[in-house]
Amino acid sequence: MLWLLLRAFLRAIFIVPILVALSPTSAVAADPALIAAAKKEGSLVVYGCDPPQTPIYLDAFKKLYPEIKISSYIAGCWQLYNRHVTERTSNKQAADVFFSLEDVLTKMQDEGLLDPYHSPELKNFPADAAPAGKNYQRVKTLILGIGANKEYLKGMQPPQDWFDFANPKNEWRGQITFFDPRLSSAAFSLLAALYQNFGEQKTMAIYQGLVKSNAELTPTTPAGLSKMLSGEKPLMFYVVNNHYSGAVAKGAPLQFVVPKSGTIATPFSISVTKDAPHSAAARLFVDFMMSDVQEIITKANEYALRNGSAPPEGMPNLSTVKILPIDLAAALKQQTKLIEIWQQATGIR
Repeated sequence: MLWLLLRAFLRAIFIVPILVALSPTSAVAADPALIAAAKKEGSLVVYGCDPPQTPIYLDAFKKLYPEIKISSYIAGCWQLYNRHVTERTSNKQAADVFFSLEDVLTKMQDEGLLDPYHSPELKNFPADAAPAGKNYQRVKTLILGIGANKEYLKGMQPPQDWFDFANPKNEWRGQITFFDPRLSSAAFSLLAALYQNFGEQKTMAIYQGLVKSNAELTPTTPAGLSKMLSGEKPLMFYVVNNHYSGAVAKGAPLQFVVPKSGTIATPFSISVTKDAPHSAAARLFVDFMMSDVQEIITKANEYALRNGSAPPEGMPNLSTVKILPIDLAAALKQQTKLIEIWQQATGIR
C-alpha cells in the first residue's frame, strides 16, 4: 500500500508540470472575470487585413472560447478603415477589434477611434510593442523583399534593390507585379518610405521604371503571389515575408531579396475600437493575440514579437536587416501628395 501511494505521488510530480506546460497560455493568463464577461456578451467582430493568417487566429480563438460567436471582415487595411468610418457615421458600428498595419491605426488614433486598452501580456514584450501615446499594441512585424520564382527565372537575375526597377532589364519586361498604395497599406508605407528617404525624383524613377517594364498593377499581394507561384508573373516588386514563408513551407521555389538600400518593417498591430459593441470579448481577443497567437506566428515562420521568439527559418534576424525609417504621421499628412506623385509616375488614375 505504501508503495502504491508513493508511486501515485511520483506520478503526480512528473505529470502535472507536463499538463501545465501543454495547456493554452491564455487559459492561465486571461482574467477569469474578463472571460466570464466576454462569454456573457457571446459575440465578437474582428476586422483584419492579414488574409492568409487572420482566419487561423480566429479559428484558434473559437476552439478556446466556443461560447463566443466570432465573425470577421477581411480585406485591405484601408478598405477596413473606410468601411468602419462609414458604419460609425451611420451609427451601425460592427467592429470590436482592428488587426491592421500601423498607417491605418495611426490615422484611427488621430481621429479618436481606438480604445486605450493595453493587454497585461505586454509584460512579456519589448517596450516598443506598445508605442508611447498609442492605443494599439504590436503583435508581429513584417518586412518587404523583392520576390522571385526561381523555377521560372530561367537564368534571369532578379532585381537586388528598389533602384534596379528604375532602370529595368529588358528580360524583366512583362514579368513583374506591383501594388496600389490607394488600397494597400504596405504599398503606401513603401511609397512613403522611399519618398522620405530618397526624395521625390528618385522615388518617381522607380515607379516610372515599373511602368516602362510593363509591370502589372495587381489588387493585393496575395494576388501577386498567386501569379508568381504560377509563373505568370515570376517577379514581385515586393513580397511580404509572411506570404513568402508560407509558400516556401509548402515547397514553392521562391527567393526573397532584401533590397541593398534597405527595406521597411511594417508591424501588424491590434486595438480595441472605441465604443466596441462587445468590449469584453474584444479585450479577451487582444490578450489572446498577445499570448497564444505568438506561438502560432512563430510556427507559421513569421516574426513574432514576444520576448525570446526566434526569427523565421531561413530569414535574417531583424537586427541584421537595414530598415528604412518612416514617419507614418508625416506620411499621412502628405497622403494626398504622395498618391499624386505615384499617379503622376505611373499614369494610373
